[in-house]
Amino acid sequence: MVANMSIERKEQGATRQQILQLLRRHGQMTALELSQELNIGAVGVRQHLALLERDCLVEVSGVRRSVGRPSHLYTLTSEAERHFPKQYEKFALEVLDYIALQGGEEAVSQLFCARRQSLAATYAPRLDGKTRAEKVAELAGILAEQGYMCEYEQLEDGSFLLTEHNCPIDCIARRHPQSCDQELKLYEELLGVEIERETTIAAGDLCCRYRIPA
Repeated sequence: MVANMSIERKEQGATRQQILQLLRRHGQMTALELSQELNIGAVGVRQHLALLERDCLVEVSGVRRSVGRPSHLYTLTSEAERHFPKQYEKFALEVLDYIALQGGEEAVSQLFCARRQSLAATYAPRLDGKTRAEKVAELAGILAEQGYMCEYEQLEDGSFLLTEHNCPIDCIARRHPQSCDQELKLYEELLGVEIERETTIAAGDLCCRYRIPA
């Protein structure tokens, strides 16, 4: 019984993936059109569409009016993009390698420096006028928004430990450590204090950890 349920869930997941792929190819489709493409009943397709809507992967984008009953048109949401193959990391590394080939590592450093300055200008207003503790909390929140799985704690001596459990640009950081250097400078600029970096994911540690003075 457990094995049959597992197979059934796998088949249902495969059907929903096929629906996503069909909507990617055709842009908009009705439940009936999807039913015909998949060779399964329209009721079953609507059940899958309801689950995909619940997961914010599909949405109703309009109505097709023709002879008979109007039909809803289904389309992909931006959230569905993660279900399709991407090669952002490979492309980013190729671009950085080309920059290094043409201008040397100094050119790569200048690129990351420009990125740091842009991020500083974007985030600085969110920290302006705050206390040190409030700034650390705000920075941790910003990093969490960016996928760093960031958290912080204040120690008994008043200092802080800022921990990142994930690095969204890990593949880049391992090849181009300038990205880590500029990241540290960014945090120092935003907090207005020198920071000690204790561990980095790029160096093989489990997390990136920063010690921030009180």
